[in-house]
Amino acid sequence: MHTLHNADPRHLGPFRMLARLGETESGVRLLGRRVDTGPTVEVTLVRAALADDQRLRARLRRDVAASRAAAGRWVRPVEDTELDASAPWVAHPYVPAVPLTEVVRAAPRGLAEDDVRALGAALAEALERVHAAGMVHGGISADAVLVAGDGPRLTGFHHARLPRQGAGGGREAGERENGGGGAAGGADAYDSDTGRFAGPAPFLSPEQARGRAPVPASDVFSLGAVLAYAASGRPPFGDDAPPQVLYRIAAEPPALGHLSDSLARILTSCLEKDPAGRPEAAALRAAFGGSDPAAAPPPPRLPSAVVARLARDAARALVLEEPGAVPGPDAEAPPGAPAEPAAEGEAFPDDDVFTAPTRGEGRNRLNPAADPPPSRTAATSRRAVLTTAAAGAAGLLAGGASVAGWVAGRGGLSALTDPGPSRRSATSPAPRPPSGTAPLARWRFDLTDATSVPPLVWRGRLAIITNSQEAVALDLRTGHPSWRRDDLGTDATPEPISRELALVTINNRLVAFNARDGHQRWVESKYSGTGLTFHKMLSVDADGRHAYFTATGTATGSGSSTGSGGSKPPTYVVAYDTRTRRERWRSRLPAAYGDDVGAFPTRRSLVGLGYPGDEVELISLRLSDGHQEWRRRFDGVSAGDKVGISAGRGLLYAARGATLRAVDIDSGKQRWSLDINSYATTKSPLGHPVIRQGPGGKGDVLYVSDGTKLVYAVDPDRGTELWRSALPDDTVWKATPTLSVTDSGRTVLAAVAAGVFALDARTGGVRWRFQESSGELLDEYQVYPARSSAVVAHGAAVFMLPVE
Repeated sequence: MHTLHNADPRHLGPFRMLARLGETESGVRLLGRRVDTGPTVEVTLVRAALADDQRLRARLRRDVAASRAAAGRWVRPVEDTELDASAPWVAHPYVPAVPLTEVVRAAPRGLAEDDVRALGAALAEALERVHAAGMVHGGISADAVLVAGDGPRLTGFHHARLPRQGAGGGREAGERENGGGGAAGGADAYDSDTGRFAGPAPFLSPEQARGRAPVPASDVFSLGAVLAYAASGRPPFGDDAPPQVLYRIAAEPPALGHLSDSLARILTSCLEKDPAGRPEAAALRAAFGGSDPAAAPPPPRLPSAVVARLARDAARALVLEEPGAVPGPDAEAPPGAPAEPAAEGEAFPDDDVFTAPTRGEGRNRLNPAADPPPSRTAATSRRAVLTTAAAGAAGLLAGGASVAGWVAGRGGLSALTDPGPSRRSATSPAPRPPSGTAPLARWRFDLTDATSVPPLVWRGRLAIITNSQEAVALDLRTGHPSWRRDDLGTDATPEPISRELALVTINNRLVAFNARDGHQRWVESKYSGTGLTFHKMLSVDADGRHAYFTATGTATGSGSSTGSGGSKPPTYVVAYDTRTRRERWRSRLPAAYGDDVGAFPTRRSLVGLGYPGDEVELISLRLSDGHQEWRRRFDGVSAGDKVGISAGRGLLYAARGATLRAVDIDSGKQRWSLDINSYATTKSPLGHPVIRQGPGGKGDVLYVSDGTKLVYAVDPDRGTELWRSALPDDTVWKATPTLSVTDSGRTVLAAVAAGVFALDARTGGVRWRFQESSGELLDEYQVYPARSSAVVAHGAAVFMLPVE
């Protein structure tokens, strides 16, 4: 279940769209809800590019007609449809379900015999209704069977059609239909609209494999093949190249694996080569134990991973049912709902901790710190984390019936298809997703190109996001673009310099623009090759009055610090007054620094971080005139270390390999050292240390991660480990997670290519994983907390994610 895309409709007929469920070759599947307290539905919308395909429209009409004719408890009814619309769509009542292929993948040795019988009884009953309506399904396969918590649903009726006159189901009738099986008749084994087989080759009947039209007995054969696949984990005629599979279907006996004699006899009778030798659907239903058509067979027991998937989908559907759910950019916020709060003039809060880039990296701007480390011992917390981190959603429920039981208080599984607000009083709490369920993004917006820099969150109203192509300001409440400009495209984060203005660097120029509408207010071009050449922005004062950046050139200026010359042009730090639009001072940096410098302002000084040779050095420049106050190097800290600085503590934190160290800024001496990977079976280099407010409001916590996707919490003053947490690692990529922390300090967010993980800051327990985008597999998620929410970027997709 995904956030609606920009181009997705917000209303179709009487339904309001809530989320995107997925895509098919010909359309998009959307979750919707009837506006007037009606059911939650799954809407299949034909892609606009295919709307003029008359063959596709014919298939859609056939699917609707067949679904209505065969409607029953194991066939999804049609709730509503507009087949003649410019983009036709069909709505079915929504019930969380997964294809049978996904169920079998989660149980590779096959389902238990009782569960196969339960599936067989239900699907035979559905097939009985199809045949009683005078139709042949013609495309039964494992993908055409959806499995819900209460049983299966037969789909794929776009293949269905009436048998030809005189077709009685036997071999001779099939040959008569196809002109004796000649080449001209061979096309009937295919979908006449697409020229493809009417289903995957492993589930076709022998007559279809020979190019003949399907008859009712063909459906029984295909159902037998599907059930044999469910029982053994392999199709009975193999799943290799279609020509070999079709030959086995037509000429060889099925391979059924280790089944009980009774189940093997039933499936063998279904898989008879001669259509006349196969049982009818009613007899098959009775053979599977469904002798009473009025009694529903028991729901199959499903693998825990499938149950967790169904529970997550059910939870999200129930939460989206709420009037306060915001499905997409054009949705209105519920009456009385507060907008994302923020103080006047607020952007991201000022840096208390500067996370220094390693040489060659860009600046990593982060939020401030001020809260207490959890009061737990390292040993106790570690045990708790290692047992809970791997639990995830898979341990939520223990059987297929549990999905229905989870919503029993809302009227059972039927509550998911007709959950009108009258079912809950006005004072009842909103439904809460089960543990492990990721929140659904409030909105999604697709940029023209990927972004890699933090957005500017302006006054709690707009997220101003830039990339090399454009700048766009998104309404934080709805995701709707307030403005969009291609003349502000840059790979730099805008910096607020007043209540209305923001400053950004574009092509060696300083550009000030109105954050409300994007219009440029002024441009400073004098640092574009005349005397000094602009290099990169370092920081901006908290009040936006002064911007600090580096520039290279041959000029000298007041307040310049001493330093040896050389063949390289000198590098200066420039303080620029954004009110008077004049340079306040420039200070020459030591020649050994080059232009690879980071800096952050304190109350009275600008502290710069340079890399002379293979060492790390801090330099302090007086804010009033740029005069150098001091330069300081540190014991054992080298240019390759991942460095973070806490100005309030007077400590520099350095991660090298598997060791984390704290060094006193005043003395340059080591305060503590921790071999943080000492308990790990495989040591991996650490990432950037991040110090932030901890949960409870009384102290700070130092967080760091490594390439094995372990996240650690450390006491920043003593260097003792508080907890460690293992993120589920389901990718081959060993990138180190990028860490951030919500403003409350309660949640640690870890971003990797596999998604965004939310961890409890007290224990390290993994709460959920958010993974939703069509971006490249190698693209890492980027997270920028904004109070209780976060702006999440993945490639060119941007989300607003509620976190707390």
